[in-house]
Amino acid sequence: MKRVDLKRSLLMRITLFAFALLLCAIAATLHEARSRIRADLQRTGSTIPQLVQNEVTAATQGFDRDLRGLDLSGLAGIGRLIPFCVRLDDLYSRTVAQRCFGDASEPLLLPASLMRRLVGDDAVFAGYVRKFPGIKVGDLTITPNYASEATAVWRDVRNLLFITGGVLLLNILVYLPVRRALQPTADILNRLARMERGDLAVRLPSFELVELQRISEVFNHLAERLELTVAEQRQLALRLLDIREEERRHLARELHDELGQCLTSIQAEAAYVHELAGDRLPGLRPSAEAISRITAHMMEVLQLILRELRPVGLEEFGLAASLEQLVASRNRSSHGRCLHVLAIDGAVDTLADNLNVSLYRIVQESLTNAVRHGDARHVEVSLRRDGPELLLRIDDDGLSDPGTSFSGGLGMLGMSERVHALGGTLVLAPLAGRGLRVEVRLRVPDGRAPARPPSMPPHPAFPSAASGAPA
Repeated sequence: MKRVDLKRSLLMRITLFAFALLLCAIAATLHEARSRIRADLQRTGSTIPQLVQNEVTAATQGFDRDLRGLDLSGLAGIGRLIPFCVRLDDLYSRTVAQRCFGDASEPLLLPASLMRRLVGDDAVFAGYVRKFPGIKVGDLTITPNYASEATAVWRDVRNLLFITGGVLLLNILVYLPVRRALQPTADILNRLARMERGDLAVRLPSFELVELQRISEVFNHLAERLELTVAEQRQLALRLLDIREEERRHLARELHDELGQCLTSIQAEAAYVHELAGDRLPGLRPSAEAISRITAHMMEVLQLILRELRPVGLEEFGLAASLEQLVASRNRSSHGRCLHVLAIDGAVDTLADNLNVSLYRIVQESLTNAVRHGDARHVEVSLRRDGPELLLRIDDDGLSDPGTSFSGGLGMLGMSERVHALGGTLVLAPLAGRGLRVEVRLRVPDGRAPARPPSMPPHPAFPSAASGAPA
């Protein structure tokens, strides 16, 4: 869909309309002038010879055919009404009198040659002058006074230019209030961009323009509903995370207490069978040893499962110690194939329990992805707290191409859910050369329980909408 700049479009349209109207009016004026000049020439062509003939009769006597000395002043009256030029030749084709009548007092801004081309070279009236008793004494040639006609046409064109200037001035007078009325759109776009970046507390101010004020009211109401919905979703996500961790804690406790004790009993029984088999039934010793090995392996697997379900020592020793233990464990299990490095800056052991668990899970999942999917050889984990800001960054040198889009699997989905529930941002970006960066930014809560957002009444623009309050 083509985008339209209303202010520029309005300015250009009115300007183009004014100039198009000017050109059409000038064309109509020139056409009317051409038709008028040719019609006036035909109307005066029969009158002017008679006037000249009267003047010749008064100026000469008898059979005198000498026309020299005529000033054609008798044509001044009609010349004030219709501009024309007249030339009188005697019988010997000598010009004895020539004069132009009309108003050409103003500067000639429109060339007379242009008027001649416009009217046409055939705009000429040829006649002759007789003297009593019907003897021809000269030839008369009448043409339009192009200089005077050009001056008259220029007056009309000048008036059209003044009218066009008035239209353009009106265009500016219309453009200025439109620009002033639409000036708040820049502020609207800026606030929309802030909301797009995640600032849900942004609101639009009041506007003078009724349409923009209506937009402001509806936008503010929708922003309040969105902020309320997002806050409720975060509370729900946090509650689900707490429930999940509680279930993992309960499952870890049950596995440790029940399955762990059972495996310990099996291990003890296998050792007892091994001792008895040595004296009485030597053939049972391989079976007892196999049971003992399988039980020991199951106990190791159980320990790994328990560490995955619940970080060992996270509540007792804090986040920093748990991350150090996690990194050390990964270094031991990699057998030198991948080096994990941890750097912690700031007080991170005073964070809330749900935040500690989430950060630990994010680091745990990122380390697993770096080795399992990226075949990384070096992983750097940095955790920095600067006042209320918390920055977690995991860089690896695994296999990744610059420009690759990272959507991730279930692990990445879980990380994204955790970060969203905590009100932070998660960014996955390829590093220069090779490798992947996982960056998490969070704001450390003040430890107080978040207040339950109040329910909202429906906006008048949406009478059928629900209030959005939690049930």
